[in-house]
Amino acid sequence: MAVPLPHSRSAISVASIISVVASEPYEYYRQHIIVGIDNSLTSTAALGWAAKQLYRAGDKFHLVHVIPEPPTLRPWPGVYVPPDDAAEREEFRDATAMVRAAFAPIVKQHQIPTDVHLIVAADSPDSIAGLLLEKVEELDAAALVVASHGKQALQEFWTGSVTRSLLRRCPAPLVVYRQ
Repeated sequence: MAVPLPHSRSAISVASIISVVASEPYEYYRQHIIVGIDNSLTSTAALGWAAKQLYRAGDKFHLVHVIPEPPTLRPWPGVYVPPDDAAEREEFRDATAMVRAAFAPIVKQHQIPTDVHLIVAADSPDSIAGLLLEKVEELDAAALVVASHGKQALQEFWTGSVTRSLLRRCPAPLVVYRQ
């Protein structure tokens, strides 16, 4: 029997994606560093930079990836068709494969204790920024690292920017990596 996956701002931690997974309690680590990841070369480079420049023995990395919330159908008022669980499972499989291919080699090379957080949420800049900020506060993170995707000014005006939202509200030191 298939287990339903979480919807709408639900999160799961996937410890089995990367074999350098930390099993010690939260208090064991000196500091927690969050790295927002996506399926981009800049994001991979940002993790590489963080591994070389920020990581110190006793630290723990948290890779956070937002999986876009599946669309819901509302064919007419009062009728709601829930998201397709099979499609969502496919998204989780794709995200897991992406983390294994692009990010696992970096944390393995540097032997960094790492947790991976896959979060299903709305795919808007403010939503993604809000989720990253929640993780910063939840883990009392020492730093947050994100990749800049270099949107043009007009595109950023219409769609917004995760980085811009984080710059205004992040309580921890924020590293914006631009390639």
